[in-house]
Amino acid sequence: MNGLTIIGERINPGFKSTRGFFDARDVESLGKLAAEQQSKGAKYLNINLGGLAASEPDFFRAVLDEVQRKSDLPLSIDYPDLEVQQFAFRHYRRSDRPIVNSVSELRYKMLEVLKNRPAKILLMASEREVGGEKVANRTAGEVHATARRLVERVLNTDARLTADDLFIDVSVCPIAADMEGLIPMAVDAIKLIGADPFLKGVHMSVGLSNLSIMMPARTRDGLPLKELLESAFLTNTVPFGLDTVIGTAGRDYRLLEPGNPVLVGFNEAIRLSDVEALMRIQELYQ
Repeated sequence: MNGLTIIGERINPGFKSTRGFFDARDVESLGKLAAEQQSKGAKYLNINLGGLAASEPDFFRAVLDEVQRKSDLPLSIDYPDLEVQQFAFRHYRRSDRPIVNSVSELRYKMLEVLKNRPAKILLMASEREVGGEKVANRTAGEVHATARRLVERVLNTDARLTADDLFIDVSVCPIAADMEGLIPMAVDAIKLIGADPFLKGVHMSVGLSNLSIMMPARTRDGLPLKELLESAFLTNTVPFGLDTVIGTAGRDYRLLEPGNPVLVGFNEAIRLSDVEALMRIQELYQ
């Protein structure tokens, strides 16, 4: 899809297709997976080892080394701990900037990694700090306001950083279980962020595969449901500034035609609430 940057998500023990590689500490297969994602169009590779990144540094280093041997893409280091990020940066051999995944209002300390080398930063706008505690954002306005504060703070921290180095992550949840209206909140937040002159030039991202978790593979008419639901979200957000996804390289992401039945169902569902929204999505496959 033109204009959409894919951060390849598959080096992650949360996927059934790759869990065995982690269980077996199969570094060679993880390197092949990196090369495969690059060949399918990924522009970055997300490296998520879960708790192994902290508990098994030798394995973490071996993965970093093998991935960098098999692929020349920049990496996104996905672990919310400063020491783990610093370790990864010490073993990052490329001249381009890696992505720190991620910084939130409760994790500004992560910015200390910039002392090691310049980097791009993924900013978590789905939560905010209130009185030293993490509070989940529940409205598009709260997400937008958090994004503004994060961007201002980070740009003032390091003069080498520009808007182009920042990704505002607007989290999405599984649509199959969205009883709180978090998907429409994300859509509306992206529109607010995209229209804000202060945030011009900043990228926006989502972990797109989260949206279709727990959904069956096909609609009742045999269409690829997961892929089309994700594309329905993109159809509602890319025109307003979403330009990056942590997603599956090679998937046929696209803007859907207005009459596409999955797009119609998605658009109707995000205007409903609670059980009615879930029931409208279920109509696509039951």
